[in-house]
Amino acid sequence: MIKIQWDAKFSVGNEKIDREHRVFLDLVRSCSEAVEDGSDPGFTLRLLEELSLYARFHFFSEETLMIKSAYPDQEAHHRDHVRLLAELRDRIHEYREDTSTGNDLILFLFEWFALHTSTVDSQLAGHLSATV
Repeated sequence: MIKIQWDAKFSVGNEKIDREHRVFLDLVRSCSEAVEDGSDPGFTLRLLEELSLYARFHFFSEETLMIKSAYPDQEAHHRDHVRLLAELRDRIHEYREDTSTGNDLILFLFEWFALHTSTVDSQLAGHLSATV
């Protein structure tokens, strides 16, 4: 189970993005707990769908900031978002069809969060702070 808590190392230095990342990480942790505890699959699926919906919102929010600030890497960043949502959809489907225990999905979410946040989102936050 991933019992990860928000830590300053996850901060990208943009208050809005960091606030949304905290919520995303909390949702990953809730999904992890449900999978680990063997919660009712319907409940776990609901949490996973909530996480998916939140990811869509967060990506839309980031992309709005990119448009407003004329972010030069907007298209590549958007493609990363599209890939994550497709992968998440596929992994939720596997969990729904009982071909996955969910542990690989949770690990994927956390690893993606840590990598994407520390690289691509940090670059975006640097751009945003330079354009203020």
